[in-house]
Amino acid sequence: MKYFNVTVCASGGGGNFQALIDVREKFGFEINCLIVDRECGAIKRAEEVGIAVKRISGSNRMLGDELDNAIPADTNLVVLAGFMPIVPSCICEKWNRKMINTHPSLLPKFGGKGMYGVKVQEAVIAAGEKFAGCTVHFVSQEIDGGEVILQRTLEINHGETPWQLGGRIFIEENKLLVDAVRLLLSRAL
Repeated sequence: MKYFNVTVCASGGGGNFQALIDVREKFGFEINCLIVDRECGAIKRAEEVGIAVKRISGSNRMLGDELDNAIPADTNLVVLAGFMPIVPSCICEKWNRKMINTHPSLLPKFGGKGMYGVKVQEAVIAAGEKFAGCTVHFVSQEIDGGEVILQRTLEINHGETPWQLGGRIFIEENKLLVDAVRLLLSRAL
């Protein structure tokens, strides 16, 4: 059986990363590396299960070279799971349709530069939206502008705070990321 190797890039607590760790054996893929640009909770999750961790500085000037050198040559898919740096266009081109990202909105709404974390849910609620959700998309040179792979929609509860909405969306984002990786794996094998 051909093994499918996934490299995960993260900057935060690692919830989406953990969702992939939990299903990797069941769905037949390997996480060959975690790349981080800062100290974060994802590192501990990787160390607990023996996944190699590579640290990069994440500085704009060097990010392309650092990321290119950090991604193992046997990688089939790069997953940006809460990775904060904006990926340079040279990496987007090299990993065209082989790099995916999660986003806590129903893209193309509420995406782009500066739209991350609770800021997205603040904007969704301020706009009076009836629905919110999350997206997994291919990474392109346009921030949050790549082709949508999957989306999940949630109805906004009246009186819900942006933090509460964000928490509900994050739970769905974990599941959606697993579904997207599984879909891409089925297409590749």
